[in-house]
Amino acid sequence: MKILFLYQYEYLEPIGIMSLLAYLRRSGYECDFIDLALERDYLKKIKEAHPDIIAYSITTGKHFFYQRLNVELKKKMKFFAIFGGPHATFFPEFIEEEGVDAICRGEGEYALVELAAALKDGRDCASIKNLWVKQGEKIYRNDVRPLIEDLDSLPFPDREIINKYNHYKKLHRRMVLTGRGCPYSCTYCFNHSYNDLYGLTKSKIVRKRSVAHVIEELKEISNKYSPRRFQFIDDTFILDKSWCSDFSKKYKEEISKPFIAYTRVNIVDDEVIKSLKEGGCITILYAIESGNDIIRNSVLKRNITEKQILDAVGIYKKYGLKTFAQNMVGLPDETLKSAFETVRLNAKCKPDYAWSSIFQPYPRTELYAYCEKKNYLTNEPFDETYYKKSILNIPYRAEFENLHHLFSLAVAFPFLEPLIRLLIKLPLGSFYYFLWNIHRVWCYTTKVKWIDVSELFIFE
Repeated sequence: MKILFLYQYEYLEPIGIMSLLAYLRRSGYECDFIDLALERDYLKKIKEAHPDIIAYSITTGKHFFYQRLNVELKKKMKFFAIFGGPHATFFPEFIEEEGVDAICRGEGEYALVELAAALKDGRDCASIKNLWVKQGEKIYRNDVRPLIEDLDSLPFPDREIINKYNHYKKLHRRMVLTGRGCPYSCTYCFNHSYNDLYGLTKSKIVRKRSVAHVIEELKEISNKYSPRRFQFIDDTFILDKSWCSDFSKKYKEEISKPFIAYTRVNIVDDEVIKSLKEGGCITILYAIESGNDIIRNSVLKRNITEKQILDAVGIYKKYGLKTFAQNMVGLPDETLKSAFETVRLNAKCKPDYAWSSIFQPYPRTELYAYCEKKNYLTNEPFDETYYKKSILNIPYRAEFENLHHLFSLAVAFPFLEPLIRLLIKLPLGSFYYFLWNIHRVWCYTTKVKWIDVSELFIFE
């Protein structure tokens, strides 16, 4: 029984797939991984792999590509196709699409091993929890099982398989997840829907690995791949401040490499940031999203004040940390005036890089329903990169797109705001997009230490 995961390179290690690979391999199953973007002839590679199961982890927007690919593969090969990830979790009706044999909702480790065992033994797989399974004209819709509480019981994500590609092998920044779950209910995010799916109470949402378990993984990565830095990708890395303090001490003693971490400004205090700095943190990510209080708190439900943002930034700077601010433009109810409030609040914060995306209304989020109610929705497809276009029916859409491309420059050089107000009215989006990419690469490599220059030239 061979399981093949297909993925298309997105500049990041696919932690979810790597975790599933590790659990399947530990359970005795032969697995493989093919990155479609890094193969000259991926169809040939897939055929040569002779998989019994092909697994995909899909996000909304990207699901179109993977579904079309699966249909083409089904014409050439015989295999069982299963789709997991956010899109399958929140749009389980995806099971009805041509060529889809099963979808997995929520955590997939236990369900995939059960599926592999059933198919290997020729047993029926219609009643496996977390799975919706299609057999002929009938679809079996199973409930989700409880979340995995003991994350230390899971193996470390499998980096060995993906590192057959130089794009991954030569990465200087390795990504690590120290827990699962988020207790917040931002309207543009799926977290609240995920928590509802599992019927979670607030005390059960966030599950954290032990400090010792995380340190052990970091040692293994360090010994095998010698990265220059780590990035902890948890949304709630600093939520448990006692854990953070203990982790920082152990990290300094046993790992001693620079690291990058996400924070949430309303739970930042001097003690936790001091401990991160002493542990080796060099760069902090934090989200502003909008500089307008009504949009940030009533529309996005961030429940964060401007004072909390500025106070947190003051603490970051007190300890000499590089800062990476996250924002959106083209939001529901946003005007050009309120968008420039976001620019100005970022300018007050003086981040080393002011990142922004163009808001995309993901279906079945609270903000999607809000957009629907206010007649902001169109039938246009998602911009899968978040960087090129808005798909909302809003005034000044072209200006919002241009402002996105010039956003980081407007923050870095506040005196340019009057000029940028004029420039966004001109039909020069492609040129502005080029400028944005140049400035982004410059800041990523020299300011926030996101990547090294050498990583820009890994071709195979």
